[in-house]
This record gives sequence, structure tokens and C-alpha cells, in this order.
Amino acid sequence: MIILNCFASISWLRAAPGAVSLSSAALALGLCLAAPASAQVWKYVDDQGVTHFTNEPVAKGLLIIAGDAKPVSLGAPDLGALPEDQALRTLNFVESQTGYKDTQAQLMAAAQTHGLDYALVKAVTATESAFNPNAISHKGAVGLMQIMPATAAQYGVRPEPGVAVTQKLKVPDVNIQIGTRLLADLFRLYPGRIDLVLAAYNAGQGAVSRAGHQIPNYRETQNYVRKVLAVYKVLQSRN
Repeated sequence: MIILNCFASISWLRAAPGAVSLSSAALALGLCLAAPASAQVWKYVDDQGVTHFTNEPVAKGLLIIAGDAKPVSLGAPDLGALPEDQALRTLNFVESQTGYKDTQAQLMAAAQTHGLDYALVKAVTATESAFNPNAISHKGAVGLMQIMPATAAQYGVRPEPGVAVTQKLKVPDVNIQIGTRLLADLFRLYPGRIDLVLAAYNAGQGAVSRAGHQIPNYRETQNYVRKVLAVYKVLQSRN
């Protein structure tokens, strides 16, 4: 088993809230090598918060590169400490990906349709999947905006003969429409509270309610909110 210990900014693992976090320190990017074209690469976070990439499946991991996929760099930086330069490197990494280039127009159109700031939608998508339309978390969240099949069902996505909901959620337009509709609904639920919108997107509305309409005391959720806001701030500064 080949394991690369890297610190990634992209929260592709939707673990049980509070179960894991990413260290704010950064290892040398030389450890984060491109995967062979025929390899599969899995990502998981250990109990110390260290992100690992391995060429063998792990029960709690997320397959981020399927077999025969094009090689990609795994050198995305961690945003745990939230410095602006790390957010910039994260965006540089994301914007170099084919998934971003292929779906940018769709994401912008959906944001406009649902009255959302495109920069925020882009920050959420970057943090959720790094614009990988085939990303599937160990919890079962799927696609660009990491939509759970149960959430998709609430928005009218149904399986068809030979086509599961999970498969439909890998279609960028379907995934983006659900993700942006969900964000818009959360903004109506928490007007003026972008922090609670992001917390609910990550941990669910129930978790926010149980926390007394505050960000839940889950390390994973708190880190998620910080990361999205850090990327969002950089995107806003470009305008």
C-alpha cells in the first residue's frame, strides 16, 4: 500500500461531525505526488487529523480518483489556519481542474436563478468536492456539491429503471440544481446568517437547531464553515 500523508484544503470526507479535523500545519508538497493514470486513489483522515492518500481501498475513505482517471496533483493545501495564501492556493488548484472548467457556466447560471452569490456557491463546491463530479463520500454524499440521496429525494430526484439516484447525482446539472436550491432554502431559513447556512449545509438543520441556532460544536462543521468563508473572502476580493 502506498500512502501519501498530505494536508488538503478540500473537505471531501463528510465524517460524523466532530470525528476528524485537518491539521493546520502543511507538509512539503513534494509528498503530494500525482497518481498514476491507471491507479485508484483513496483519501481518509486518521484520528490525529492527518489526511492520507492511498492506492488501496479503506472503509472510511473516499475514492477521489477512479481507475484510468487522468493523473491529478494531490497537493492542495490545508485551510485549517485560514491564511489568505492557502485559500489562494486552494483556488489555483481547483481552477486548474477539468471539472471546474466544464461546470463553471452551469454553476453561475444556477446561482443567478436561485438568487445566490456565485462566489459563495463556488466556494462551497470547491470545499465540498474540488469540482470532482464523481466524488462520493463514505457517508454517501455524491457529486460536485456533495448531495445526499435523501436530500435529492426531497427535491424530486427519483430512481428510474437502471438509473439510481446516486448515478443521477453525478450529472453536474442535476447536482448543481439541488445544491443551489438547498443553499437558497437555507438562506430563507437563516436570513443574514451565512455562517448558519453553511453549518446547516454541512451538519443539517437539526444540528443547528439543537445548538440553539448557533454553529454546532462539531469540529468538522466549524472547520468547514471557516474553510468556505476563507475561500469566499478571496473570491470576493477579486471583484
